[in-house]
Amino acid sequence: MHLQLADVRKSFGDNSVLRGVSFDVGPGEVVALVGENGAGKSTLTRVISGAHQPDSGRLLIDGTPTVLKDPQAAMAQGIEVIYQEFQQNLFPHLSVAENMYVLDRERVFGRLFVSKQRMAAEAGRALRRLGMEIDVHRQVSELSVAERQMLEIAKAMTHELRLIILDEPTAALDEQESEQLFAQVNRLREAGVSVIYISHRLDEVFALSDRVVVLRDGRVTLDAPTGQLTPAQVVTAMVGDAVDDFYPKERNARDEVVLEVRGGNGARFHDIDLQVRAGEVVGIGGVVGCGRSDLLRALFGLQPLAGSVLVGGSAVRVASVEDAIGSRIAYLSPDRQAEGLCMSQSVEANVSLASLRAFSSAGGVVRRAKERAATGAVISDLRVRAASPSIAVSSLSGGNQQKALFAKWVMTRPRVLLMDEPTRGVDVGAKTEIYRIINQLTADGVAVLLVSSDLPELVAMSDRVVVMREGRLVAELTGDGLDEQSILKHALVGAA
Repeated sequence: MHLQLADVRKSFGDNSVLRGVSFDVGPGEVVALVGENGAGKSTLTRVISGAHQPDSGRLLIDGTPTVLKDPQAAMAQGIEVIYQEFQQNLFPHLSVAENMYVLDRERVFGRLFVSKQRMAAEAGRALRRLGMEIDVHRQVSELSVAERQMLEIAKAMTHELRLIILDEPTAALDEQESEQLFAQVNRLREAGVSVIYISHRLDEVFALSDRVVVLRDGRVTLDAPTGQLTPAQVVTAMVGDAVDDFYPKERNARDEVVLEVRGGNGARFHDIDLQVRAGEVVGIGGVVGCGRSDLLRALFGLQPLAGSVLVGGSAVRVASVEDAIGSRIAYLSPDRQAEGLCMSQSVEANVSLASLRAFSSAGGVVRRAKERAATGAVISDLRVRAASPSIAVSSLSGGNQQKALFAKWVMTRPRVLLMDEPTRGVDVGAKTEIYRIINQLTADGVAVLLVSSDLPELVAMSDRVVVMREGRLVAELTGDGLDEQSILKHALVGAA
């Protein structure tokens, strides 16, 4: 497909989101679409997918002006979109196979009876083409975030594709799973399928794309072949100013041990002995499924944990989330919409949710004036950009939602902060602000455990990294020995 956008404009009330966007994607071309959250990428995606109608401008397919009146019209043209919040398109209580074909049974299997055995066989073949070995009879609710992401991509690839838009497709994938996805993107390119690849990870952009298009404030600020660009040029086009130090790590570690785990055991991790000092960031490296996320969830009372946990030298019980919060342990979930925030509630209500006791009387009545003053201060300090604290948190950009999630836990005055993929799906500008927040917390003596699939981030923002493989700690890396290659070597040795 040759897709052309010519002077596309779109406004919502007085908010002008797309201000004359023009670029094209050729057959078998991978175009990286990058820009800060709020730059217009999501709205542009919805225009291409038929979910929004442009106010003006034209969309041409193979040279013919085309009106895509709804998503079904776009799919009829061979256009598929994998949105960043992909889980909204999955049915958690159906099997993997049923999810893949629940809306396409007639197209794939005909009008009459559907053989579940045949459906499972077709689903298995489609997943194996992606390099995935998932039991197609499993319920989707049992899959990890990474497995669900790959399932959604596999669903799209079962259709007659001419153009696919991938919105942050590797945000929940580890290194191996990302490589499998990259192989699929290259296969699509070779088959003549057009690809729009939206990502905040510039290493992916430069490794995969033929051309880079940058949006800023609803306008194209850069459109050039990838081979003619540097990452610094792309970042400057995104934010308007050169970013000299992308990872502004501060060294705030002290001698005091704040968090200690002795003989920690859970369903997916074993014999964990670990210490984190005040002001220290300890990264946990490893592939998805190695037990790193399970360890964090167990330390926050979300999964069973055997062994001893000490905070500030005193043994604590973390059999529940309430126990963990009472022990001044906070947890930043990798899925802010499903687990971290109440999307229909206000920014203010979300920020104060975990610390309401601090604003309540003995009878349990919340003192609203005290609550508003405290939440307003932390919202301002963490630079959560919202028109008002009373607006729904769902109306914020992804980066500001993530900062609101940080604000929620900052309000609890934690001694330990467990962070799982803290910059997942946020733009370059928001990432640097999140790193500033982490520095601020460690300067105050908070002990941080960091899980991140972004290896440059993990290396740059950690004081040291421990590597997990198959549920066990297998290495500790510091100083000159801490680099991406060493993390991968220890994480993958012995892996299937």
